[in-house]
Amino acid sequence: MKLTKKCSLLVLLLVMAMVFLQVTPSVQAKSKSYRFTYKKVTVYMDGPAKSLIKKAGKPKSKKVTKSCAYNGKDRIYKYNDFILYTYSNTDNGPEYINGITFLTSRVSTKEGIKIGSSYSSVQEKYGDKKDYLGVYTYKKGNSKLQIQIEDDEVINIRYIKA
Repeated sequence: MKLTKKCSLLVLLLVMAMVFLQVTPSVQAKSKSYRFTYKKVTVYMDGPAKSLIKKAGKPKSKKVTKSCAYNGKDRIYKYNDFILYTYSNTDNGPEYINGITFLTSRVSTKEGIKIGSSYSSVQEKYGDKKDYLGVYTYKKGNSKLQIQIEDDEVINIRYIKA
């Protein structure tokens, strides 16, 4: 009887350790990635899209295509202030965020950079980077932030999966 209790306790401890080890990496990945916040909903690249889709409301347009990278569908939601790119691993499975492109100055990065911000503001918040055709790419965790500059002004911002 005592051996059974010890085995049960050991199994319980192993199960708890496995659950802890599975949860911890995703929490760490989120804290080390760029995040986008819209109407108090914060999302991360490769994270669930459901809360953002719900909060953003009805899109101006929505396009669904068979994914060439996954077994599911790719979707593009166009809203007034941004475009949301999602993917699913199955046709009817949950959607995950593949990218976000800003369309207006009404949305900004966590650091306050938005369309129309100055290049010096970008340097101050993100540091110096070498550009490629006016696009500055910053990598953080499993995400990239791309900021396009023209005439010392931000003209495009997008988050993408790294």
